[in-house]
Amino acid sequence: MDEKDWRILDVLGTERNITRTAEQIYLSQPTLTHRLQQLEKELGISLFVYRGRRGIEFTEQGETMVGYAREMLERLSEVKSRLVSQRGDISGTLRLGVSRSVALYRLPAVLRQFSEAYPLIEYDITTAISQELLGSVATQKEQIGIIRGIPHWLEHKEMLEQEQVCILSSVPVNVEELPQLRRITFTTDPSLSRIIDGWWKQQFSKPANVLMHVDNAEIAKRMVQNGLGYAIVPSIVLTEDDNQLYRTALTGADSEAVTWSTWLLYREELLDIPAVSAFVQFVQQHYRASIPSLYDNP
Repeated sequence: MDEKDWRILDVLGTERNITRTAEQIYLSQPTLTHRLQQLEKELGISLFVYRGRRGIEFTEQGETMVGYAREMLERLSEVKSRLVSQRGDISGTLRLGVSRSVALYRLPAVLRQFSEAYPLIEYDITTAISQELLGSVATQKEQIGIIRGIPHWLEHKEMLEQEQVCILSSVPVNVEELPQLRRITFTTDPSLSRIIDGWWKQQFSKPANVLMHVDNAEIAKRMVQNGLGYAIVPSIVLTEDDNQLYRTALTGADSEAVTWSTWLLYREELLDIPAVSAFVQFVQQHYRASIPSLYDNP
């Protein structure tokens, strides 16, 4: 087996379809099918339980070979990265696991600057909720995690941002009036939901008057902009274009602001990979520059 075979198994493991795999790796379908048959002969195994128009199903041995192929491709990428770095250039593929809100509001500006400094580096970015990303970084599916909340992480972690959780509205509101006002809720990370729900229960004995529930905080903000109600959001959703909106920071029983944090996670040994080391150092130095100044209420 060689790199081309590993690539075939990697793509096939994702697509589960001969035709789509052939298109992605620029082979004819007969050539791909022939190579798979040759692999089965060389290895003395059956890769598939079923192969037809509906797609394919791998045997247990086939699934093992897909995992092996992906592991070998990752190792090869790391070796190539290290060889290039010895020539003075840093390259390779960075595997990042990033909270969806960070990927939307912070990461593009960071990657634009980082790509200008390290143009040979490529990216494989996964977005998910924090708990899922913790597992991915722990198993090294992702090399670096940028997640939200308070992570239970025993390796290296660094806080990048601590933001306010605030009431967002198109007109001034009094906190005491919230149960009577129309609220817009949204699907978010469970850790943020617990923070908001805990604050509400401390303040009020009755549930919120929910007008609608939407998929994410950005949609909720757009609804607020159109006067449909208020939302309780993390301040990461606010941009310099939102200065027509009012925000009221949540405070707890001790009068301290209710906050939500963003963290950088990684394993120390992965800093031996030049691309990983370069990205960690860059984020430590430049992430905060991606945070816009919060506007004053109108």
